[in-house]
Amino acid sequence: MAGGVAAPPNRGLLVGVGSVMAVSLLVLTVNAASPSDGIQLLTTLGQRLRSRPVWTAAYKQQYVAAGMSSGERVAGRVWLGWPDRALFVTGDPPLRVMGLEGRHVRLLDNEMATCEEHELTDQEWQRIPLMAVLDPASAVDRFFVSSPGSRRLALAPRTPGGVARVEMLLGPDGMPATVTVIDPQGARNRFEFADWRGATGPPGGTWLPVPSQGVTCDKLDDRPPDPG
Repeated sequence: MAGGVAAPPNRGLLVGVGSVMAVSLLVLTVNAASPSDGIQLLTTLGQRLRSRPVWTAAYKQQYVAAGMSSGERVAGRVWLGWPDRALFVTGDPPLRVMGLEGRHVRLLDNEMATCEEHELTDQEWQRIPLMAVLDPASAVDRFFVSSPGSRRLALAPRTPGGVARVEMLLGPDGMPATVTVIDPQGARNRFEFADWRGATGPPGGTWLPVPSQGVTCDKLDDRPPDPG
């Protein structure tokens, strides 16, 4: 993260990557009889995503809190592996690394020399778009899908949750160019992607980052409930 800019909230990063993969999962599981205007675009995107086991791209992220016009910015690289694997590396050299494999999330903060990991609960799993569409039978039941313009997709949950709307613009290469996640309070988490290309896997071959010697991962599941 250049220039010492603080990273957006960790949850925003997780929801962001979940949203990117949510569209890819919906593409692969959506029922052809769905009335959505975005079906053809989803189908085309699905064919593109299925052509590689792992994709990687450079990204820039901006988190804008509700009521604000600008916010924090970070940049880095992401690796995505369908259906439930992701690795975000922020900064060069890496300052923060977040990995997702199945329901297991791990975040390393190399600036603070900390490591946090968490096993997503059923409720959390359902709130993140990536997880919400893992069930093929209920994918379309959970989201309204539309195509508001050329190369544009929009997902809106049918029932209230942690995400109000996800908007995606596809680039000329057929891959996501921008993804914007809007939460119910109005905060916007925007991702810009460039240089999508196939990869054999994440760096080092593992989706969950390995902490440095002497750093122990704090299991968030073991913490007492937040009194707030």
